[in-house]
Amino acid sequence: MAKYKVIVPKAGAADEHGTSAKLYPVDEIVDANEDWQEELMQTFMANGWAVEVKVDAPEEAKRARNDKGQLKADDPSTPDVNEAWEGGKAPTKKKTKKKAVAKKKTTKKASK
Repeated sequence: MAKYKVIVPKAGAADEHGTSAKLYPVDEIVDANEDWQEELMQTFMANGWAVEVKVDAPEEAKRARNDKGQLKADDPSTPDVNEAWEGGKAPTKKKTKKKAVAKKKTTKKASK
């Protein structure tokens, strides 16, 4: 199942047989669930009327909880599994960039 975003308003088929038409407005997201929709969107893409939308929503890491709803701790005796997180892996930490420190300007002293 691919998703497409219409970038130029165009009329196209609204059903499998092509017996009814529909105006696809700008910025409409079309889910191509069936073959006829996929063919229609491929035609739109070939003519520059639509673009394929990539939807990769990253899963958020969730903390594991016990029956009472309290957060679980990691068991240090199992180094390959992190019990504190669902799925057994902790999220990766984002690296922060260090700010560049500006050099101090020195002025030359006048010699006498």
